[in-house]
Amino acid sequence: MLLDPKKGKYSIEENEKIIELVNEGMKNGERERDTIKVIANTLNRGYAGIMSHVRKLKTEQPARFETIDQLYKDNAARLNSWTETEEDVVIDTVNKHLENGKSLSTAISSLEEKLSRTQGAIYQRIYTLRRKQPDRFAHLPAERPRKKRKLPEWQTNRPIIRNLDRTEPNPETYQPTNLSPIWNTPTNLESPSQTEESMIYQAFESRYGKLTLESKEKLNQLMRQYGGTRVSISLLTLSEDKAFSSIIADFLAQKMQRDT
Repeated sequence: MLLDPKKGKYSIEENEKIIELVNEGMKNGERERDTIKVIANTLNRGYAGIMSHVRKLKTEQPARFETIDQLYKDNAARLNSWTETEEDVVIDTVNKHLENGKSLSTAISSLEEKLSRTQGAIYQRIYTLRRKQPDRFAHLPAERPRKKRKLPEWQTNRPIIRNLDRTEPNPETYQPTNLSPIWNTPTNLESPSQTEESMIYQAFESRYGKLTLESKEKLNQLMRQYGGTRVSISLLTLSEDKAFSSIIADFLAQKMQRDT
């Protein structure tokens, strides 16, 4: 905790130190907020002030800061490829968590810190490994359901076209058969499995509190519309969205107004 942090204009030396530490953190794969904390402690300045000043420096001197493209231009496949060591860590961590009765979401959170990868990428990799190497999992994560492709309405409700060249049967002797055209057969999307549905509920409640009936129905509606897999990935990566913090701040302001 900082005591009596410095205020006022940043010196040239401080700016140089900030740029150096930001670039060093980027190269080491550190989170920006962790780098900001190091800078704040090093310069004895407040966290919010450092964060604001870093953004200002990036705007004024963008060429001084390292970027992801610069760091990985000689290894562009890094963000999409997984090493055998990383896959071993994924399988070992998932096995340990499930054996101890912990949720898959907890294992993913742990892997996020170990591998410096997003929760969405880890989630996808777990199910890729589950499909390719199921024998390496002591306790298999629940299998993701496969949805049937929803056909457009014009394909599911085709009009019956009569053959005008065909001789119509005699109405007195004709006996119709109970045939049902395949395109009139209703098609329903598969619902998410109970296991994945429960996992999504648990992931939501561990981050944002107990589900109400209204919010649970909304989640069910999203799972029916987009599928459980897409909802899970979006839920796990929700906090990475740039608009997330603003929405939370607006909600906080509304709550405080209601409470006054």
